[in-house]
Amino acid sequence: MVGLIILQLKLTVYNYSIFASTNPMPDMPSTASTSLPQKYYLSHARELFDFVRLECSHLLDKHHLDYLQRFNELDENSQCLLIRCLARKPKFIKRASLSYPEIDSLSSALNTLLEQEFLALATPSDWPNLATALTKPELLALVRLYGHAVKSSVSRQEVVEFSTQQLDASHLTDADLLNNFVVRRQSQTVDYIFFLFFGDLRNRFQKFAMRDLGVLRTRKSNSKPVARFEQADDAYSAFELQQLRRSFQADPQATQEAAADYLLSKHPVGFAAQQTHSKLLLEVGNELLSQNADRALQLWRTSNEPQAVEKWVRETHRQGDRSALKVELETLREKDLPASCQVFIEDFYARKYQGKRTSVYTDLVREPTRALQLDEAYINDVEDGVIEHYQRQGISAQFSENKCWRALFALTFWELLFGEQEINYGEFDRLPPLLRNGQFYQSLETRIEQILLGFDDPQRMLKSIARCATINYGQPNGIFRWRANLLDLLKPCVLHSPPTAIAQVLRRMAMNYQHARDGYPDLLVVENSELRFEEIKAPGDSLRPNQLVSINRLRRAGYRVDISQVHWSTNPDQVYAVVDIETTGSMKGGNAITEVAVVQVRGGNIISEWSTLVNPQRRIPAYITRLTHIDDAMVANAPVFAEIADQLRDQLRDCIFVAHNVGFDYGFIKAAYEAIGQSFRKPKYCTVRNSRKAFPGLKSYSLGALTTHFDIDLVGAHRALNDARATAHLLRLIQDQNASC
Repeated sequence: MVGLIILQLKLTVYNYSIFASTNPMPDMPSTASTSLPQKYYLSHARELFDFVRLECSHLLDKHHLDYLQRFNELDENSQCLLIRCLARKPKFIKRASLSYPEIDSLSSALNTLLEQEFLALATPSDWPNLATALTKPELLALVRLYGHAVKSSVSRQEVVEFSTQQLDASHLTDADLLNNFVVRRQSQTVDYIFFLFFGDLRNRFQKFAMRDLGVLRTRKSNSKPVARFEQADDAYSAFELQQLRRSFQADPQATQEAAADYLLSKHPVGFAAQQTHSKLLLEVGNELLSQNADRALQLWRTSNEPQAVEKWVRETHRQGDRSALKVELETLREKDLPASCQVFIEDFYARKYQGKRTSVYTDLVREPTRALQLDEAYINDVEDGVIEHYQRQGISAQFSENKCWRALFALTFWELLFGEQEINYGEFDRLPPLLRNGQFYQSLETRIEQILLGFDDPQRMLKSIARCATINYGQPNGIFRWRANLLDLLKPCVLHSPPTAIAQVLRRMAMNYQHARDGYPDLLVVENSELRFEEIKAPGDSLRPNQLVSINRLRRAGYRVDISQVHWSTNPDQVYAVVDIETTGSMKGGNAITEVAVVQVRGGNIISEWSTLVNPQRRIPAYITRLTHIDDAMVANAPVFAEIADQLRDQLRDCIFVAHNVGFDYGFIKAAYEAIGQSFRKPKYCTVRNSRKAFPGLKSYSLGALTTHFDIDLVGAHRALNDARATAHLLRLIQDQNASC
C-alpha cells in the first residue's frame, strides 16, 4: 500500500488530481532509533569541535584554538569526562555525581582534567554562587557552624537566601566541602565555540542525541555547512550581546542598569548583533520603565523593534510633550518603516491629533462583514465551529491562517531556499539564513521574479508546487509543517486566486519574510467558485497589528477578506452526543475502554441511544468490577475498539461531544482512535463546568450528587448508558436554566 501511494505521489509531476483527499500524502517515515552507542556524546563533541576548528578558524583567537588543540591531546577517558561535564547545566558539579560506567579510570581522568585546568575545584571565591549547588542539609550545617539558628522546617530557597546574606567567602574554610565540587574552567571560551556552531547560547549536546534517536528531524542539505559569520568582529559582537541577554533574563533586577549602559554605549556589529541589540533595548526598557521612565524612553528610541516604537510614542504622549511628539510622528510618517509601525503611527496620529475617536483595529472588528450564530460548545474551537457551519451549507471552508501562505512560499522558492546553492550553517538551523537576515529578495531578485512570472497559469503553478511537495515531502524546513492533506488546502487557493494575486503576496514575503510571515486570516472559503479569506472574531477578541497588516496586504493583492463576528447561542437543531465510558482505570497506566454509550439529544429530547461493551484486551481490576459490575467474562467476546470505531464515529458525526467531566471521556476516546492510527477531534461540552455556571453554590457537582439534587432518575450508576441518560437530562436542565436568564 505504501509503495502504491509513493508511486502515485511521483505521478503528481504530471497530474495533480492524485492529491485528492482520498489519496493523501504518506506519513513521514520514522527515523527513530532505540539506543545510542556508549560514548555517543564523544563523537558529537568531535563533530562540533572539528567543524568550528576547520570552518570557523577565521573567527577564533589563540585561546580558542589552544582549547581545541588541548582537547584533542587528551586521552579518550578524559575527553569523555570533560564532555559529560560540559553537558551538565549547573556550573558546580558534585564529584560524587561523576559516575559513568563507560569511562575507565574515572578518578585518573578527573585528575587529568584538573591538572590540565579544564576543570577546577571550588574555592571560597565561588561564594555566593556555590550556595545554589549545596543541599539544604549542607546549607543548614554551614550557617549553624557560624552560630545562626535556622529552623529545619524552612524551605531550601529560604536557606539559600539566608546563607548568601549572612555568610561571605571568608566563612568557606571547610576544604572537604569545597573539594566536593568541581567547576568548568574557560566557560567563556567553551560558550563561544558552542555559539559559533549553534548561533545562540541555548543549545548543548542533547540536540545531537535527539537527532540520532530520530526525535529531532534535522535539515539535510546538498551544500557544505559554512561558518555563520564572515568577520570575527561580527561574531564577537553577537556573542557578547547573547551573553548580556542571558544574564539579564536570568536576573533582570540586578543587571538592568549594567545592561542599559552597555546597550547605549556599544554599537552592535553585523546583522545578528543588531537583531539581539534591538530586542534587548526593548526588553531592558520594559524592565526599567517603572523605576526610570526617561532611561526606558532612551532605550526604546534606540530600538528598531515595532513594539519599542509604539512604547516610546505612547510614553512620550503620556508624559505630556505632545507638540514635539506631533512633529516627530509627522517625520516618522515619511520614513520607510515596517508595516506594523506605519499602521500604528498613522492610527495614533489620527486619534491624538486629528480627532478620530476609535482605533483602526476597533473599527475593523466593529464593522464585520457578517455575524454568525454558533453554539457555545464551540467557545474553545471557534474556527472549527465556523467551518462546520459552512460545511453544513455545502460551502467549502478550511483552516488556513499562516500555514497556507508559508507553504506556498516555501514550495514556490524551494530550490532557491534549500537547493545546492543555498547558504547552509548546519543541519540544526532550519530557517534558511537568507530569510533570517532579510537578504533573500535582495540577493536573488532576478530568479525570484522569473519564478513569479511563470505563475500566470494556475494549472502550471499547481503542477510545480505538487512536484516540489512530492520530491521534498517530510523535509524539515523551518517555514511550515508538512501535512498529509496540505495540497488540499493549497489547491483552491491557487485555482481561485485573482490573477497575479499570489505573486504579489509571495513577493512581499520574499522582500521581508520576518515581517510578512504571519497574521493571515483564519479561514479559506470557496463559495460558488469564488475564493475569500475570513478572519474570525469571537466576543472579546481584538485585532493584532500583524493581522491588520496581513489583511491589508491580501486586499491590495486583490483578495476578498472578510471579518466574521461570532455570537454565542444555543441552536435548537444542534444534535448533542452525550457520551459516557467505563474503563479499566485512569488515563495513566495503559488502561482501556470497557463500555461506551452515546445518547443523542436535540431540542432537549433524546432522539437515539447506542451502547456496546468493548474488549479492553487487558484484565479488569477487581475494584473496577465492584464499581461498574463489568467483569472479564462480560467483555471476553465483545468487539475490540477498532471493530466499533466506525460505529462510534457515525454516532458522533455532526454532533457536539458532551460528557460529565468531558476531558476524561474525550481523552480516552481520542487516545483509542490514535492507537489505531486515526485522528479524532470534536467540539466539547462539559456538564460539570456548565452546571457550575448554571447552578452556582451547590456542595458537589459529581453526577451522583447532581442527580440526587435535581431528582434525576439514575438506576445502575457506573454503567455507560445509564450515566449517559442521566447526563442528557442534566444537559437539558442546564440549557433551560441558561435560556431563562
